[in-house]
Amino acid sequence: MIPILMDTNHSILQSAKHFFFGTLFSRATGLLRDMAMAFWFGSAPEVAAFMVAYRLANLFRRLFGEGNLQAGFVPHFETLRVQEAKKSFLFYRDTAFSLFLSLSLVIGLMEAVLWLFSQQLTGSWAEIATLSMWMAPGLLFICLSSLNSAFLRCQKKYFITAASSAFFNCVWILAAFGAHYFPLNQAIILLSASVTLAFFIQWLSTAQGARKEWASHLHWKEWFQPHLFSCDWAQLLKPMMVGIIGAGALQFNSALDAVFGLIADPSGPAYLWYAIRIQQLPLALFGIALSGALLPPLSRAMQEGALDRYQDLLETSLKRSAILMIPCTFAMFTLGGVGLNLLFGRGDFSSHDIQETLLCLWAYGVGIVPAVFVLLFATGCYAQKSYGAPTMAAFMAVLLNATLNVLMVFVFHWGAVSIALATSLSSFLNGAILYVYLPKKMNCSFWFFLMQLTIVSALSALFTVGIGHLWIGDVTWKMCWDGGAFFTRSTKEQLIQFMGMSALFVGCFFVIAKIAGLGQIFSFITARMDKNGVKRPIAKLEDV
Repeated sequence: MIPILMDTNHSILQSAKHFFFGTLFSRATGLLRDMAMAFWFGSAPEVAAFMVAYRLANLFRRLFGEGNLQAGFVPHFETLRVQEAKKSFLFYRDTAFSLFLSLSLVIGLMEAVLWLFSQQLTGSWAEIATLSMWMAPGLLFICLSSLNSAFLRCQKKYFITAASSAFFNCVWILAAFGAHYFPLNQAIILLSASVTLAFFIQWLSTAQGARKEWASHLHWKEWFQPHLFSCDWAQLLKPMMVGIIGAGALQFNSALDAVFGLIADPSGPAYLWYAIRIQQLPLALFGIALSGALLPPLSRAMQEGALDRYQDLLETSLKRSAILMIPCTFAMFTLGGVGLNLLFGRGDFSSHDIQETLLCLWAYGVGIVPAVFVLLFATGCYAQKSYGAPTMAAFMAVLLNATLNVLMVFVFHWGAVSIALATSLSSFLNGAILYVYLPKKMNCSFWFFLMQLTIVSALSALFTVGIGHLWIGDVTWKMCWDGGAFFTRSTKEQLIQFMGMSALFVGCFFVIAKIAGLGQIFSFITARMDKNGVKRPIAKLEDV
């Protein structure tokens, strides 16, 4: 037996902060990447086809890497580490080699299927199949990178795991810069090939950090003597297969969203792409940061049978995420127009493109809070090695999403925005089902706290819109119905509008929160704790 470090809300917050700064760096480069794509390529149908191909080619990435792999790997790694440290490192080694061989086979089959489709299809669909073939090999590197990230998080190394995708984004930006000199059809092929190269660079960035960790327990000779498909690998596959079923449904639905978007509007996938990239920014910075930092401590709490500590860690993370995400939701409605115009309002991205993207952003914004709660609720289930509830919740959410897509696209003809709205509504159902399966339910004070926070955020948004109307017109609402008439193309004016509206919203939020007696929400995030993890309360907002 080896000693296990004590996990507290403070230690999770510190880990989440490291994850946050790494994710912030990654998302900043991601925004630059999307700005480059919008500036050089706009929302042309060829670009929409590229984005559909990207989602289709990365379908298996969500199945074999990221959430499923990490959710199965971390609890089992922690279980083995309790028994013997070296045994857990051998498990990581065996998993890496077994995953490499399995993915190589999967990629070979994918390429064969995509080639057959490319021969049978015509038009944009044949182009999508061809572009997917260029991107598919990247699956190997991104899944191995996800395994390295899960391993590093168990070692409490969070920054590099979150920042690794910045390398991916930088390669993409360089490829976009070079590709825009070529004819559009050739440029899209070059971008597709660069995706695989970018994933390879991302894997290298995590492989170096992982090597430093396992080298302290394993000799080089031991590393290259793996037990392929060992018993521990089989133990990992059991939860992974259950998770793959649920994630497969979700990712199939995500790929189907891109297809529905293409049917609703030739440029629909582009609008959805740019909108969801903005929606995922707070989700990745705060929600994924907390859930990524939360899984190892929750797993350790379950291994020790400390259910009260498990509940406290989960509830505290839910409150912290709500404090950040509920204001972000209302800020997205209030600042979405001026924000999108600042980021994309130049080059080949027209005012009409901003208008359509804004509608999709609002529709996605409805589901930010439930999406974060789904991440944390699912993390709580994975820590218990319970994979059935997330799978069932995913299936129910997929069924609702697909039904709404068919209804809104083919019956009501609402266009690309309906795809985003269906995604958000299905997140509510997903979160509600997962909540039912929690070992303990949240008390009334938790829900009252969320209600107070929602009211404060809503009032802040209303005041900001009112003052903004007197300043620069109906920048939030009217421009959507006037063909983007209020979208200035001057970078200076774009920056002034965004900074002014943002300052208004933040100022209103702080003032209203103080008047409402919610100063404790800020101390809740920044509360000082002693070395044992005991919170030292900060009584006043001015003390923060």
